[in-house]
Amino acid sequence: MHDDEAMDRLLRHAMAADAPQLSPAFDARVMRRVRPRRLTPLGRAVFAGYVVLAAATAGWAMRDLPATWVAAAVAVGVPVAVGASAYVRRLAVGH
Repeated sequence: MHDDEAMDRLLRHAMAADAPQLSPAFDARVMRRVRPRRLTPLGRAVFAGYVVLAAATAGWAMRDLPATWVAAAVAVGVPVAVGASAYVRRLAVGH
């Protein structure tokens, strides 16, 4: 019975106390910490340089191919890339 009395006393004390409150700036701090990261100007420049280099390399590698093959590769490759990107984004977000 001693344990029951101690638990009752603890519960009475907890129920009589004021409800805990979060600080007024709590929501703003949480939103600031979970917002998506943005690229810096240097990061954007590096990314743009990579895109230009990759496009030039792909163009050079396909220079001897017929234009219909290149168009077919783009027609198939772009939807596959978009689908893979959406799939990975969903996995990363956890939905």
